[in-house]
Amino acid sequence: MKCKTCIPGLVLVAFSSMMFFGCASQDPQPATNPSYGTQPPPKVSLMQELKMHSCPEGSLQGVGTAEDYDQALNIAVMKIAQQIQSSVKAANTSIRKEDMSSDGSEAIQSSFEMKSQVSAQLRNMQDVHPMTTLARDGMTGVVACMSREDAAKPYRQDYQSARDALVSSMAVLDMTTHPLEKFSNYDIMVDAYRKYKAAVLVLESIGFKDGYGDIEENYKKSLEGYNDFKSRYKVYYDGSLEAEEATKIFQELSKKVFLQTMLDSACEVGLVLSLELSDPKCKEGGLGITCTEVVALNGSSCSGETYFTLGATLKGVGRFDENEARGKIVNSIDKGDLIAEWMKELVRWIAR
Repeated sequence: MKCKTCIPGLVLVAFSSMMFFGCASQDPQPATNPSYGTQPPPKVSLMQELKMHSCPEGSLQGVGTAEDYDQALNIAVMKIAQQIQSSVKAANTSIRKEDMSSDGSEAIQSSFEMKSQVSAQLRNMQDVHPMTTLARDGMTGVVACMSREDAAKPYRQDYQSARDALVSSMAVLDMTTHPLEKFSNYDIMVDAYRKYKAAVLVLESIGFKDGYGDIEENYKKSLEGYNDFKSRYKVYYDGSLEAEEATKIFQELSKKVFLQTMLDSACEVGLVLSLELSDPKCKEGGLGITCTEVVALNGSSCSGETYFTLGATLKGVGRFDENEARGKIVNSIDKGDLIAEWMKELVRWIAR
C-alpha cells in the first residue's frame, strides 16, 4: 500500500522537474556575432565621422585633425588652399606650354608667374567658415567650407586688373610707330595677356565662366597687326663702302644681324645704318707709326629720323710706314671690342 501511495508523489516530482528543465531550455541564449563575438563593434574614427559632414553643394571643403582647435582649423584651411593652388599650377602649366616654341625653348623668357598658394594661407582666409567641430580622445576635428564665389574673389580682382592692362596695352601697341616703343609695347601686351589668361583659367577651374571672346578676338587682331609690322621691318645699311674700314665693319655686323642694302627693297619701315669715317691721323712714336681714325655708326628711320649715333676710335701701329699702320686699322676691327659694344645697342633694334 505504501508503494502505491508513493507513485503519485514521484510522478508529481518528475513532472515538476520536467516543467522546470523544459522552461529553462526555452530561455533566449546570449547573442553572438561571427565577427566580433560578444565584443561591441569598433566605433567610427574621428576622421571618418568628419567626412560624413559635407559642405553645401558647390563649396570647397577642407578637413583637419589636431590636438587643438586652431591647429585643426589651419589644416582644414590648408586643404582648401591646396585645391585652389592646383588650379593655379594648372593655369601656369597651360601658359608655359603656350610659350614654348617648336624647338622646346621658351619663346619669351620673362614668363609670367601667377601668385601661388604655396602655404596654408589663403589670400582671403576670412571667407573660410568652420561648419563642424568634433572632439574625441584628446583630438579635435574641423570641417571647414568656402564657397566658390568667395574662393574666386581674389582671382576676379586679378582678372579685372589684367583685363584693363591688356586692353590698354593693345590700344597703345596699335598706335605706336617708333620701333623701340613698338617692341616694348608688344612685350607689355604679351605679358598682360598671360596674366589675363592665367586669371581666366583659374576662374574657370573654380567654376566661373564668362564671355571672354571679345578680348581674345581683339588680342588676335593686335598680334596680326604686330606680325605685319614685323614682316615689313628690315635693317638696312647705306652709304659708300669704298673705304676698307666700312666694308670690314658691315661684314662683321652682318655676322650678327641680317642686313639688306637699300637696293634690295624699298625702305618702308626699319632701321637704316650708315657710317661716317674721319681721315686717318698718323704720327711717329717709339713703337713706329700710329694711325687713328674716328668712326661713327648712325641709325635712322627710313624717313631720315635719327635714332642713335655710336662712335669709336680705330687705331693701327706700323713699324715701317703709314700704309702698314692704316692696314692695321682695318685688321683691328674684328679683333677689338668695337663690334661687341655696338651690338649691345643694335640688338635693341631687332624685331622680335
